[in-house]
Amino acid sequence: MKIKSIYSLSLVIINSSLLVSFPVNADNIKTNNSLILTDAQHHNHNSTQHHHHKKIDVTQNDKIPQVKLTISPDKIKGWNLQITTTNFKFAPENLDKNSNPNEGHGHLYINGIKVSRIYSDWYYLPELPSGKNEIRVTLNTNLHEDLIYQGQIIADSVMISNP
Repeated sequence: MKIKSIYSLSLVIINSSLLVSFPVNADNIKTNNSLILTDAQHHNHNSTQHHHHKKIDVTQNDKIPQVKLTISPDKIKGWNLQITTTNFKFAPENLDKNSNPNEGHGHLYINGIKVSRIYSDWYYLPELPSGKNEIRVTLNTNLHEDLIYQGQIIADSVMISNP
């Protein structure tokens, strides 16, 4: 794997993904509180990334999955991301098995780039780059399908601003 600087920022490999690494000011956290994202927001990738998820529309379901993110500074460094779900269970043991709109995993995006899968309700984030950082999690089925409610991908995001 070839690693190079992007915009003169150093890179760190985390869970086999590249993530720019810089300290963050804990006083500048802003929560977006959004439940859903447009398809364009969800698939905001650079030209080197390609993925296409199938979709499952849950609009007519009795139990609509929901996700809410809360982020707090870690006592040592980095951030702790809490992922609270309603009508959705993280089920890594069922990955790549039958789809169920109320179980699966999450996809973690930092500044529009997918960096990891989420298999539980807590995730540690290392230091983040200076400036605004969008931390976003989408809910996905065991077969990686996007969950859709009223035409929108079910997700939540938080913004962290650094000086």
